[in-house]
Amino acid sequence: MNTCDFCQSRDHCLSKVNLFKELGVDESKSIYLTAKHVDYEKNQRVFSLQEPIDKILIVRYGKIKTLIYDEEGRENILKIYLPGDIIGEDSIFLEKSYEADGLAIEKTGLCQVDKDTLRQILVTDINFSTEMIKNLSQKLYESEKLLEILSIKDAYKRLAAFLAYRSSLTKTGLVELNQENIASSINMSRETVSRKLSQLEEAGYIELLAYKKIKIKNLPGLINLKNN
Repeated sequence: MNTCDFCQSRDHCLSKVNLFKELGVDESKSIYLTAKHVDYEKNQRVFSLQEPIDKILIVRYGKIKTLIYDEEGRENILKIYLPGDIIGEDSIFLEKSYEADGLAIEKTGLCQVDKDTLRQILVTDINFSTEMIKNLSQKLYESEKLLEILSIKDAYKRLAAFLAYRSSLTKTGLVELNQENIASSINMSRETVSRKLSQLEEAGYIELLAYKKIKIKNLPGLINLKNN
């Protein structure tokens, strides 16, 4: 575990997070001096259900999934965090605990930022406070969007809506999730996901490039599918 001035010097970590880009020199320095970075191996636990949230986490690289388990021990993925995403920012002024387990989907690096430091900046910097509100609003929108997708009964349309949603988040035209993670995210069996992906590929909406890489070829078509 090292201070993140190492990462800052290489244009990584916090310097790539929109929320922190507009901070002044003094505020930025206080964040970098208190931040730590830590790396996790694939499938390593990052945090646990009901563990107190004492730091804000920023995904430096890799992916993290938050999940809960049903009565039969099956995992249900609540959210997948990508590089640049922030975990726990809604707890800055609250004493909260994690509401799910967090696991690294692949080798993943995090920046851990001290909550007290962020509190001090929020009460003195109106621009930073505004950006924080925007970030929380975006997270609320994404949660509502996922609930909307889960309400779609038709498996083909639900998968199409999910792929369109994930593509809009990454803005790369790629969805880099394996079939197990997609299935857990939208309450579907892996076999059904595999079958529906093949159908979407045959229809020209997507291209299956690898085990966990899907190219979106017709985004408007995917969006229209869920509405028809």
